[in-house]
Amino acid sequence: MASNALINNSIITREALAIRRNTNDFIQNIDRQYQSQFAREGAKIGATLNVRLPNDYVVQDGPVVNPEATEERSIPITVNYRKNVPMTFSTQERTLNIDDFSERYIAPAVNALLGQVASDAMTLALDVSNMVLNQDADGNLLSPNPNTWLRAKAKLTECNAPLNDRYAVLDPNTDANTVAAMANMFNPTDRISTQTIDGQMGSKILGVKGWMQDQTVAISVGGAYDSKATATGAYGSYLPNGQPAPVVTISSVTSPHSSAITVSAINGGLNKGDIITIEGVNAVNRVTKKDRHTLQQFVVLADCPSGSTAIPVSPAIIPPKEDGTPVPYQTVAKAPQSGAAVKMVNPQGKAIRRNLLYSKKALTMVTVDLELVRAGVVDCGRASLDGISLRTLTYYNGSDDTRGTRLDVLYGLAMLRGDWACIVPELAE
Repeated sequence: MASNALINNSIITREALAIRRNTNDFIQNIDRQYQSQFAREGAKIGATLNVRLPNDYVVQDGPVVNPEATEERSIPITVNYRKNVPMTFSTQERTLNIDDFSERYIAPAVNALLGQVASDAMTLALDVSNMVLNQDADGNLLSPNPNTWLRAKAKLTECNAPLNDRYAVLDPNTDANTVAAMANMFNPTDRISTQTIDGQMGSKILGVKGWMQDQTVAISVGGAYDSKATATGAYGSYLPNGQPAPVVTISSVTSPHSSAITVSAINGGLNKGDIITIEGVNAVNRVTKKDRHTLQQFVVLADCPSGSTAIPVSPAIIPPKEDGTPVPYQTVAKAPQSGAAVKMVNPQGKAIRRNLLYSKKALTMVTVDLELVRAGVVDCGRASLDGISLRTLTYYNGSDDTRGTRLDVLYGLAMLRGDWACIVPELAE
């Protein structure tokens, strides 16, 4: 490009999208299959798509069929995230060589914008109920080692997550500790070379397709709950809009999304993202509905202050019928019994890095085209690449005789299958 040619907004937008492709690996490896189902022109914040999840059925014995109605599940994807980066530069600066202009202006802006998008996506880790810890004999949390990651991978397989397209996103400190823990493993020469030269996890190893380090990995602090409360033997369902339904008896199943277990008053409080178990409430094989003889883990969906007697959790507590007959979408081998101990899995009161192992189809992201504004602006450009839509708009500010430019993105995020992801925590110390 000639040095005296004006760089317009279409050029800026295309360059920004090209830079984005190499900026954030985590954003690159989020499912995009629902992108085309959103309006592409002039979309407004608040657009929602209810994504139907795969139906679940129970196999029956013998030649006689006992018809049962199909219960369909859906998860809403709401386009409610709007982020922008403002920039100001002169017409003279727009005549720079595009490489110089990209280095000075576009690249830093894209890095900041995508960092915020990634940070928003990382908050989805607070909806994941699976957690695998590396602990010493005294129960102290240690940095994850190869066995920890292998157990996390097994957890996904237990939940019938696809075997391909599994990714791990690690805090830079956890990434360093994981590389060090694998130093003595028998690995292919090219894998050892990548880890030694780059100092980070690389391509497929331990059955994980891609290992990524990201400084936006979520950090959460465990509640002060003392793990001494007990279940009352009842739970209530949370409806898809997040409003609690009345408490019902343990034999009822009214919502496949989440439940609110009733407990004796908790002491110390639970925080959103804490993981708990309930004595006697075991996980099941999601296909056969057979008891796995391991406690089902539940993630706390909202802060519960000390004294609370109800805990909203996911997955929903869906037990078999009272006679033991399996039901669709069953999540547990038995419902909570009165007096069952409720224990916290993550360390009490400790900050942890929520490193994530996940199937690509566990979470999804959509971006929507923002309107191409023509009136009252100097220039406006919009483009899409790899399922990401970005708009660049330049306007004149008469009060100080300057031109401002903004990069905008409008998007939605959703955790579609929380059981297809697993937290591998490390103390944030």
